[in-house]
Amino acid sequence: MATAAAAVTAVPASTCGKRDGGNACVVDMVKKTRKGRSPPAEEVEAFFAAAESSVARRFAAKYNYDVAKDAPVDGRYEWVRIRP
Repeated sequence: MATAAAAVTAVPASTCGKRDGGNACVVDMVKKTRKGRSPPAEEVEAFFAAAESSVARRFAAKYNYDVAKDAPVDGRYEWVRIRP
């Protein structure tokens, strides 16, 4: 409980008054952060493509299976197809 009170008191005094109990200040801060513009779709797509590529490379290195091609590669494990 002490940490929550510390977070509220960290708000600058110029934006907070004693009469509103400090709660309005936190609500105002949350509203301000939500008003920001989101990054362009191309940037978001590039970010997630890079992350997905990184995860696929790590998975392939660990389990010798290429998830992009949906095929096993040579390595430590022997993969057996269970469906026709």
